[in-house]
Parts: sequence; structure tokens; C-alpha cells
Amino acid sequence: MVLFKAGLAILRNSFLRNRIYLLNHLISNAGSFVFGYIFVSIWRAILGNSPESSQMVTYVMVNQSGLWITMFLPYGAFLFQKVRDGTIAFELLKPYGLIYLSFYEVLGHVVYNFFFRYLPIFFLGFFLLGVKLPSPGQIVPYGISIAMAFIISFFLNYFIGLWSLRFLGISGAQSLYYFLMNFLSGYMLPAKYYPDFLKRIMPLTPFAATSYIPGSLYLGKITFSEGITLQLFWVAVLFLFALILTKLTQKKLQIQGG
Repeated sequence: MVLFKAGLAILRNSFLRNRIYLLNHLISNAGSFVFGYIFVSIWRAILGNSPESSQMVTYVMVNQSGLWITMFLPYGAFLFQKVRDGTIAFELLKPYGLIYLSFYEVLGHVVYNFFFRYLPIFFLGFFLLGVKLPSPGQIVPYGISIAMAFIISFFLNYFIGLWSLRFLGISGAQSLYYFLMNFLSGYMLPAKYYPDFLKRIMPLTPFAATSYIPGSLYLGKITFSEGITLQLFWVAVLFLFALILTKLTQKKLQIQGG
């Protein structure tokens, strides 16, 4: 219970820290919406006025909104900055692990993003682009799936943070992360449009579990059991790797600043 209260306090502080930049974020939402609109226009030009075109509009904008929960997370789960300013030394003395601390800090950021980034962009798509609301039976499966997608994305970003603890740099790992997310997450391009060999591989990757699976569940293209089984598998695998890598990295920790 004490640890849970500590986690909620970390979450709250992270949420409030983001609120300082609320106006800036609301303005930048327009840019994110325009980016989604460009992809929507491309799909409409390709598919014309067809039912598949309407589904792609929804798929694109649901995933464009979801990027603020599953892709645009703090660089290295805040660990990179803590290494640079030396505060990581104090974080390691606290009565909870580095994974626990990082998770609740990033969760506070994502809760903020849900209310002030995800929802505004989604409703802009709903009112201006004709994004369809999910059927009643898809709301809960999608909600669970997007939560699992966040956890998977958190671990991927956490690994980047561990990289910065070891090598005091983040640009290479961050660039690789964005490349793989753009290429394999399927947030703008569903699996069926990939080349044959990637069509079978992409949906099985942890990157696809952050966008392709939630978006497909939203549209009812895959079953809940199919989607959540793969997501839970990646959550378990990545959590295990996070535990192992955290212990190995802390033994060779280097600190700047302080």
C-alpha cells in the first residue's frame, strides 16, 4: 500500500508538471491533426469513396491520436535527463526500483496526454473527418489493448533510458526506436498492405502491438483474444528483459553533473 501511494504521488507530480505547458500542447495538437489529415487525404485519394476508405480514415486518426499514448513518450523514460543532471544517484536510493519509478512518472505523462492530446485530436477527427465511434462491444477491448500498448511502449523507451545510463547518450537508440516504430507499428499502414514476407512478420512484433493491434481491435478486424494474447506475451517478455538489464546496467552506472 505504501508503494502504491508513492506511485500515485509520482504520477500526480508528473501530470502536474505537464500541465504547465498546456497551452503549448493544445496548439501543437493542431499540427498533429494536420499530419493525420494528410494521411487521411492520401488514403481517400487511393481508395476513393468506398467503405474501405471510411475504415482507413478511422484507423489512421485513431492511431494518430493514440501515438500520444504509445509512441511520443518522454525520451528514455526520463532516465536520460537524470543521468545528465546527476539526480539518478538519488533516485537509486529511494525504496522502490528504477522500473517502478520510471513507470509511474511516464504513466502520469500519459494520463495527461490522454486528456489533453489524445481526446482533442480524436474528436477533431470525429467532427471534421468522419471518424467512426467504436461499436459498444469494442470499447472495453480497445481500452484494454491501448493500455497494454502503453506498457509495451514504456518498456521500449525504458530500454533507451538504460542505454543512456550505460553510454551517456541517447540519439542513436532513440533514432532506431523511431525508425522501427514508423516501419513496423502499422500506425498508418495496416498489415495487409505490407509486402508478403512483412505481412506475416509485422503483426507479431512488439511495435505492431502498440498501434496495429489496438487500431484493428477498434475496427473489429481481429478478435480480442488474438490481440491481447500477443500483447500480454510482449509485456511479459519485455518486463523480464527490463529486470535483467536494470540489474546489469546499475552495476556499471556512470553519472554526470550533480
